[in-house]
Amino acid sequence: MELRHILEILWRRRWTAIILFLAIFLTIVVGSLLITPWYDSTAKVLLRKSSASSSILSSIGLQSGASTMQTISDTDRADYLALAAVRPVAEKVVADLKVTRERTRARIMRAVPLLKPFLRLIGVNVESIEEAMKADDLLDSSVLSMIFPRPHVEIDQYEETDIIEIEATSPDPVQAAALANKMAEAFVVDELKRVREDYKGVSKFIEANIERTRAEYQNALKELKDYKEKEQTVSLDTETTNLLQRISDYRKQMSDNNVAIFKDRASISKAESQLSAIPKYQKTSEQMKDNEMVLSLKITLRDLYLSLAESQTKYTGEHPAVIDIRNKINESKDLLDKELKKIFGSETVGIDPVYQDLSVKLAGYYVDLASLESQNQALPVVLKKYERDLMTLPRKSAEYAQIQLSVNVTQDIYNSMLKYRYQMGMAESMAVSSIYLIEPAIVPDKSDSKHRHPDLFLNTIIAIVLGAPFGMGAALLMEYLNDSVSTSDDVKAVKHLTFLGSVFMLKKKEPKLINEADPRSPLRESLRTIRNSIRFATTDKPPKSIVVTSSVQDEGKSFFVSNLAIQAATEGKKVLLIDGDMRRPGLNIYFNVPKTIGLTNFLVGDADINSIRLDSGVEGLSIIPTGPIPPDPARLVESKKMHQLIKDMEEAYDLVIIDSPPILAASDAVIFGRSADGVIMLIESGKAKKKHIADIMELLSKAGINVIGAALNKVSTGRHSYYYYYQQYK
Repeated sequence: MELRHILEILWRRRWTAIILFLAIFLTIVVGSLLITPWYDSTAKVLLRKSSASSSILSSIGLQSGASTMQTISDTDRADYLALAAVRPVAEKVVADLKVTRERTRARIMRAVPLLKPFLRLIGVNVESIEEAMKADDLLDSSVLSMIFPRPHVEIDQYEETDIIEIEATSPDPVQAAALANKMAEAFVVDELKRVREDYKGVSKFIEANIERTRAEYQNALKELKDYKEKEQTVSLDTETTNLLQRISDYRKQMSDNNVAIFKDRASISKAESQLSAIPKYQKTSEQMKDNEMVLSLKITLRDLYLSLAESQTKYTGEHPAVIDIRNKINESKDLLDKELKKIFGSETVGIDPVYQDLSVKLAGYYVDLASLESQNQALPVVLKKYERDLMTLPRKSAEYAQIQLSVNVTQDIYNSMLKYRYQMGMAESMAVSSIYLIEPAIVPDKSDSKHRHPDLFLNTIIAIVLGAPFGMGAALLMEYLNDSVSTSDDVKAVKHLTFLGSVFMLKKKEPKLINEADPRSPLRESLRTIRNSIRFATTDKPPKSIVVTSSVQDEGKSFFVSNLAIQAATEGKKVLLIDGDMRRPGLNIYFNVPKTIGLTNFLVGDADINSIRLDSGVEGLSIIPTGPIPPDPARLVESKKMHQLIKDMEEAYDLVIIDSPPILAASDAVIFGRSADGVIMLIESGKAKKKHIADIMELLSKAGINVIGAALNKVSTGRHSYYYYYQQYK
């Protein structure tokens, strides 16, 4: 059912669909014939990272092993597509090939030949037919470039691959191939230049900063050198070890000295006990304790040991100063030994071998004791000095570490700068583009429809494919936007409105009245259907009086009521037809009755009913024409005489039909409707608005008027209408 309804709409709106289809079809086809043909040629480039380049960059440290893959990411692919269409690349192509385009004025002059003399007359240079193209024009592929063909380039990805297609179009096939190849070449060169510029930019940065970095490194080395000289150190670790070792050695030496002193004192005590019986020794011992020379040598020996310890903190054991002090110590020991021996043996008259031997040993013990005691007096002073030096090492270590860190950092930066300068130089010298021309464009054959545009055959198919749905769509859209009542379904869609039937649109040569038409004509059949619908519209009894009205003028009321009255009369009914339209009467046209006398004469009292009731020429049908048009028709319609006339005629006739003015133009139909048994709405197909019909129904409902139904007039006799099926059956 829906498909049938759509087909009915398309048939009813067929001229709209046909006109739009022809407009689209002819525009595309004629345009294809008139447009200057153009040709396309395509070059293909591959996006692929060079494996050799990646290997070399990886070997010199500019690329990690994980980055040597040759695949291109989606982001890189999108970047390359954008870079292929940048203006500098197009500018190089335009400059190298000297690309030109036909001026707009030349195209207009070619389309309008008589325009050239006029333009020359007003001073336009009509001889200049070409102009240099701009890069932006070469990359612009608008619809205008198809209507007025000119060289242009389009860049796109080839399916789901890493291949980029560079398609060039031009009215000249040779130029199309040259443009595609030159664009691909410029793209490759521009990419290689961009890669090298990246390396050059880094090299410039390195060169601009390498001297400063070297100066900072040298300053750090000088600061370290000055610090070592100032602190008189080569290595703090070594110095710390040496200090700890010396402190340990000196403490051990003090411990050893204490042991030796204990031994010497024990030996002295033993020797003295052996010599205790000899008075001479006791005297000598007392002399030794009070001897100024012995005391002086002990002090000298102590000072020499102190000087030796201090010298050893500065010099090695083989240093002349250390050796000199040791020699002096030995000399002092010898002097002390001689002095002690002299004391012990100065007053000995008889030489007792035992005594002499003990005195020599005792003198030696005293010398050793004096030497050890002198050393023990000097060692604490030296130990304190070493301990003070050891306490200063943390500060020196922190200062040294800070300076050394500065040296290490500046050294690393400087070494990196030297390394990167070498790497950038290598990378720049062996830079390889990631774009490879894999398929150069070729000159297309002018007869090849694949590369020649527009293709008339293809465009004809496109014109049909586009024109047909657009035409049908426009027809359906107009039907959707159309608010008029056009079909029986539209009438049925109005609330509380019964569809009585349709009257088909007559041809010009067909008779207007059914009594003059063929007995089997569609007009007779449609009126018969409507008459039966009226009869069965009310279940109680058929209406005796009917008012026929419409929404607006010229919907065919007079035609409809005339034929409806004739149809009722042919059924053997006694029918009276009253022309109640006192503004624009129309029944006189169909029945050739005079306008001089009629309803208005009766209502004003100038004539009786018998004088205004005229014979129609159709058996059983009488007519009351309007008569002279009154100045105030509404007053006459509202009169009691008019109401009484309708009631009297209902008694005299089987059916009274009143032709009323349009209800939206005057209120006469409502007044007539109150006196009659019912009202019939006549609706011209495609003219009356759905909203107006709905408003009329609401108005009549509020007035309490019985609406019998609606008849559709001037219905198109299309293939999908009842007229078609009637003709087939006939």
